[in-house]
Amino acid sequence: MSSCGRGLTVDRDTIEVYDRSAADYAEKFDTAAPDRHLRRFMSLVPEGARVLDIGCGTGNACVHLSAAGFRAEGIDASKEMVAAARAKGVNARQANFESVDGNGVFGGVWANFSLLHAPREDMPGLLARIARSLTSGGILHIGLKTGTGESRDHLGRLYTYYEEDELAGLLADAGFTATHSETGEDRGLAGTSDPWMIIVAHV
Repeated sequence: MSSCGRGLTVDRDTIEVYDRSAADYAEKFDTAAPDRHLRRFMSLVPEGARVLDIGCGTGNACVHLSAAGFRAEGIDASKEMVAAARAKGVNARQANFESVDGNGVFGGVWANFSLLHAPREDMPGLLARIARSLTSGGILHIGLKTGTGESRDHLGRLYTYYEEDELAGLLADAGFTATHSETGEDRGLAGTSDPWMIIVAHV
């Protein structure tokens, strides 16, 4: 969950946190098996499809996707996160959100708590890029923290918060149809327990 961008620039403070925390991130969040959210996503994406993990972090989701037969690739703005992912054999590259490109090339896009680092004014354009990159019927999983406004956590990472209705509207405007949504609360890298939402949608 570590890509971020503001236009063509990167929020360096956020990236520096992830560069310093790659090992801790892997220790806290790498899993031996896919969680229920990733399993749901994999059940919806066509077998063997090309899948993009936006903000791939240390590559854990890509490892599970590849093991399930998908052609997984990841992007992340953190050099150290990408290095950790590549060390696991993941096809990962250092890139910002704006690098998502192509027309109808992905069967699925996994954006699990990564786009929350994008400024609110960038989100409509980023969702439109993702929609264009998906095949007809392609699946998007997006997870964000719920709330309002923008702020930094005590580690220095920049967050943009959304309410569920706001995100649902942005997805609809970008051409998505939501098929599943849920909310919850979990403890993240910063050690705080924060509310979140996940929406699964298709184009």
